[in-house]
Amino acid sequence: MSEVNQVGKQVGQAVQTFTSAYLAETLPLFQEYGKPEFQTAMQAMVEAYLRGSTVFICGNGGSAGTSNHMVNDLAKGSVIEGKKRLRVVGLADNLSLLTAYANDCGYETIFVEPMKSLWNPGDVLIAISASGNSPNVLRAAEYARANGGQVIGLVGFSGGKLKELSQHAIHFKSHNYGSVEDAQLMFSHLSSQFLRQYIKESGPAFGA
Repeated sequence: MSEVNQVGKQVGQAVQTFTSAYLAETLPLFQEYGKPEFQTAMQAMVEAYLRGSTVFICGNGGSAGTSNHMVNDLAKGSVIEGKKRLRVVGLADNLSLLTAYANDCGYETIFVEPMKSLWNPGDVLIAISASGNSPNVLRAAEYARANGGQVIGLVGFSGGKLKELSQHAIHFKSHNYGSVEDAQLMFSHLSSQFLRQYIKESGPAFGA
């Protein structure tokens, strides 16, 4: 066997072993969506939709990417023409504003300061953190709780402080960042598709 073929065989075996282990750790995390916490989170979002409240979303790093993806799915993916639309604001998607607050007020303020301009009692915050201990995400969750809001926490690892701050904590019990973020991203697709179905079947008319 040539050296190239030998390397190919070794890589193939390594990929198979690694992938099997990764899936064995990741796939069970998706079962968290079958638990009551996801049902109550969806209830909070439906109630926010019906009263015209806003859903805010935030996260750092990979979770910032997940939060931006979630804004797209919820704001556009849930739309049914002729029906009232869900109000969604991404707190991690304005680089100028983020860096201004980080530079002038501290990185821990980058989400809570924009919230202070837009937040109303009854709004919902989806807070995404693998560790559950990101200071800027915690500040946002604390503000939401203190100002009449609901917090949906998507957390991994041990859950951290965010798990305790969240009325609806969906906890993916893994210390693998990739596995946790895979499971967190599923919230985007499940919630947006569920809400689209709900809006189609039960949503009030646009302008109602």
